Amino acid sequence: MELQNFIGGAFVPSDSQKTFAKISPFDGTELARVTASDAMDVIKAIQSAKKAAPVMKELSLSDRAALLLKLASALEEKSSEYAYQEALHQGLSQSFVLQHSLLPAIKILKDVAGSLHQPLSAQVLTQPVGLVGIIASWNLSLLLVIERMAPALAAGNVCVVKISELSPITAQILGEALQKAEIPAGAVSLLQGDAEVGKIVAGHPSIHAVTAVGKTSTMEQIAKAGLSQFKKLQLAGSVKNSCVVLAGTDYQAQMPEIMKSFLLGQGQLCWNSSRLFLLESMSAEFIEAMKAYLDKLQPLTDPKGDSPWTPLITSARREELQKKVQEGKVEHGKVLTGGDSASGPGFHMKPVMMLDLPNCSVLQQDELQGPLFLMTPVKYQHEILKWANTSYLAQSAVVWGPQEKLAKVVSQLDCAQVWLNQWQPNSESNVFGFKQSSFGNPDKAWSGTFYSDVKILTGTL
Repeated sequence: MELQNFIGGAFVPSDSQKTFAKISPFDGTELARVTASDAMDVIKAIQSAKKAAPVMKELSLSDRAALLLKLASALEEKSSEYAYQEALHQGLSQSFVLQHSLLPAIKILKDVAGSLHQPLSAQVLTQPVGLVGIIASWNLSLLLVIERMAPALAAGNVCVVKISELSPITAQILGEALQKAEIPAGAVSLLQGDAEVGKIVAGHPSIHAVTAVGKTSTMEQIAKAGLSQFKKLQLAGSVKNSCVVLAGTDYQAQMPEIMKSFLLGQGQLCWNSSRLFLLESMSAEFIEAMKAYLDKLQPLTDPKGDSPWTPLITSARREELQKKVQEGKVEHGKVLTGGDSASGPGFHMKPVMMLDLPNCSVLQQDELQGPLFLMTPVKYQHEILKWANTSYLAQSAVVWGPQEKLAKVVSQLDCAQVWLNQWQPNSESNVFGFKQSSFGNPDKAWSGTFYSDVKILTGTL
């Protein structure tokens, strides 16, 4: 099986004919050969997009809405199959991907289509930006692409999308759906390849706006490529999310739910928690309950399963995490549990809980992208807020506790989204974080200042 680019409404190999392997996180076998794009493929995609641009621009708002609804229907028709394919490539369960990628993506398409029927102010005119570059990371990548592509198409733009090399199946899924929905050829191009392809997309002068999500180093490259031309930028970077367990929480009963934000995706999702804060008075009992829960877990070895202990996306990622565990030990962190590779051919690593790592240490501050979870017991509740906010990244947090204690804590957490007694990444998840978790124009509306060029009228027509 070869996963190809999608350009001009058709699947095509790269200009160089080069390919690379996509390896299964579950068992280390080769899932597919993937076409390796380069600058020539970016140029072909842009040429195709330019041909489609006048077509998309001239479509009425109702026609654009109809196209988005047809795309939603195409995804919905095969949602279970597509969820399995994406889960297989991303090392997740089919049920999780269906619930948190496919269904939210379908909902976004329907919601954006509905918004096209809402009247705009008579004092505002909108016109398409033109060519929009979209660069997505691998985790739940269909959702990440759709939540950017839907408003872009609604505004009458055309899109060149760089798909993550770690989830090349996303191009196949989305390309099939685009064909079935009869989206105009060239309106959306999907490119396989590494980070260099994304950098070329971001820097090409024909691309007028770039929306991207990924790790900070990748976002820095995209920002440098785009800022020199004063492009519109919408960048979502690294995260350092906190989980807070307040006094009075029934953590014995809620332990499976509390641990979900750490375990599902093995800390590699942008919604995952990597730090756990709780009071010293409850830490000993919590640790025992947590250990008992983790000791019973079995690794997820197939997308059809439901274990929250999922594999890492690559063997290299597992090796990186094992090195970080050693770095944590050097910084006087105490390993409570985990750290070894699980038996079997997949890229599983036993989740690591580390205690008492200094709050200003590198591991406490930087994104970890793996199952290394840092537990910090503190004496007083105000210290939880102090240290949870001590980070240059601020995307989200999850708080567990009695209802009467939540409001005070939530109001003082310095992040873009807080889940209360639940952890449910979905279509309502905030794309943009605070601090260095994001950069640029956060406007997600099709008629807003990112996806449209907005003209303000002064006076009357």
